Amino acid sequence: AILLSLVLMLSLLPASALAVGDSADTTMRVFHLDCGRKYFTEQQIKNLIDQMAEDGYNYLELAVGNDGLRFLLKDMSLSYSVDGTERSFTSDEVTSAVRAGNLSYTTASTGELSEKEMGSIISYATERGIGVIPLVNTPGHMDAILYAAESLTENNNLDYSGSVRTIDVANAEAVAFTKALLDKYITYFSDK
Repeated sequence: AILLSLVLMLSLLPASALAVGDSADTTMRVFHLDCGRKYFTEQQIKNLIDQMAEDGYNYLELAVGNDGLRFLLKDMSLSYSVDGTERSFTSDEVTSAVRAGNLSYTTASTGELSEKEMGSIISYATERGIGVIPLVNTPGHMDAILYAAESLTENNNLDYSGSVRTIDVANAEAVAFTKALLDKYITYFSDK
């Protein structure tokens, strides 16, 4: 799932986005930060970026959706259709459900980055020659997203075989919810 997410996100980038700095060395030196399982503040991530630049890294893979979903968009509203039935949820409903999913996943680390904070992180990284590769796992490692989907749809059958972290890819509602959510993140990151 991680490789698929990485390939998906890299395929969305223009070829010029993969060229960082003026160096002829095109080796990708990627640091993976799992900020889905544990919340990191904007400043902690910027401190890491400084260290990465000093150590010669050129990409930061931010796993914002790995078990927890630690980056919330301004507009989290979702709309989709399943078997001819239109479903929609307000931004506040989705945001509340994701936050509850994060707390259900773990109470040892709480919080989510905002769009303003993510924009600042991306700008900061770019200034230091570091590209940001976002990662939102699917169909597994989706604890907070699956929790949100089941609570919003009032359907407790969206999981694969009782898993708390994996959607059932044969369930139309689970797939439609996940696609609608991922589309929002792909749209957000596509011009960054």
